[in-house]
Amino acid sequence: MNEQSNPDFTIVESTAQQTVTEQSQQRFSFNDTKLLSRILRSIGAAIIVASASSFLFRHWAPGNDLERYLLLLGFTVVLSLGGLFCGLRLKESKGARTLLGLTLAVTPINFAVSGALLFSVFSWDGAFAKLPGYATWVASSPTMAIFSALAGTIILGPLCHLSFMTLGHHRARAFSAAFLFGNLSLLLPTRQPDLIAGVFLLVIAVLTAAELRCFRQESSLKTFEGHLSRALLWVPALILVGRTCYFYSPTQPIVSAILAGLALLSFLILPQLTEKPLWQRLLQASGALLACLAWFNLAVLFASSWSFDDQWFLPLCTLPLVALLSWLARYAICGGNSYRRMAAVIALFGAVANLLILPSFLTALLCLLISAAVLGYGYLLEQKIAFCCGLLGSLLAIGYQLKTLINSYSLLNWGSLMVLGVAIIISASLLERNSGRLRNRFQQLRQQLRSWES
Repeated sequence: MNEQSNPDFTIVESTAQQTVTEQSQQRFSFNDTKLLSRILRSIGAAIIVASASSFLFRHWAPGNDLERYLLLLGFTVVLSLGGLFCGLRLKESKGARTLLGLTLAVTPINFAVSGALLFSVFSWDGAFAKLPGYATWVASSPTMAIFSALAGTIILGPLCHLSFMTLGHHRARAFSAAFLFGNLSLLLPTRQPDLIAGVFLLVIAVLTAAELRCFRQESSLKTFEGHLSRALLWVPALILVGRTCYFYSPTQPIVSAILAGLALLSFLILPQLTEKPLWQRLLQASGALLACLAWFNLAVLFASSWSFDDQWFLPLCTLPLVALLSWLARYAICGGNSYRRMAAVIALFGAVANLLILPSFLTALLCLLISAAVLGYGYLLEQKIAFCCGLLGSLLAIGYQLKTLINSYSLLNWGSLMVLGVAIIISASLLERNSGRLRNRFQQLRQQLRSWES
């Protein structure tokens, strides 16, 4: 997906276009045809989006639902043909981009209606199959429902690719694939909130991967058309989760999915719309907080749904947060050092709190392992706070084992301390024998970790 392809179709920009500064200084005049054309394009676009959105509610015109869907599909084709006419015949790029952009905006509505027709005959749900009359679309037969889905996919797929070649042509293939994947999720014949939450998370995971691998470093996508193309990718996911929240009561998984989607938008997408470091840091900090809330909500759900020992609850809450913050740190615009430090603090705090609240051999072992990991992280990056905290956590875990061994003899505690002592002595021998090679290896790891900081 990293290779760039030359555009097969490009609308040439008018050479008489004025700069943004000059346009902002102009005053309104009925003789200003460029300003009037811009106003007319905005009004026309709003009317088209409003009229297309009304197709989501079926009882507004005579005829059966399949005829109304085909009318919407034909209307979408007319938008694309109008864009081609403006670009190739009239040589007017703004109107062409407006109509082709509207084609992309209307496409998720086509798939949502087609998904409703499939849902009417292939529903996976029981109680969730009941919808209000104004939101119910009914296919006359399974064949007609399948025909509507196939016809829409075959027709809209090339039109979307054509539109993306105009708005973001250097990454048209990646845009088309990600956009089509999101729209195909609207065809699934289910409205069960928990299943929709899983589908929504899968869709935003694909969009996030596309953003990180294809769009994030693409300089040609820093324009208005580039931002618009990237924003349109999220419309199917918005319809998917918005439909579920509107017609049904949101469940914990769907709430976590929404928080995760907002977190990704706040952390990855929105900071690229501003050049101010303060706003970038605030947006990414908000995204990290939303991501933590999303996982905590899921952790509470897992704890209440599954029966497991209480001493696993804190590790279940904290360790995924550590992994999440460490992953977010790699994509922090202003450096990820603070996120990694926070991850180390959360890991150590959770392990120590778990040991103090629920003291046992297992919690002591978990505390020792996590503290040793934080200790190694502090040593590799030469961070005194992380190193000292990891050392204190390790000493606390070992001290608990010694205290337990003194107060009440246990073969398990005795054996664990013996194994730990032997492991430390062997580690010291390996360190002394292979000091040069290990020193080089540690230096490589240190440089790699520091490269993530930048």
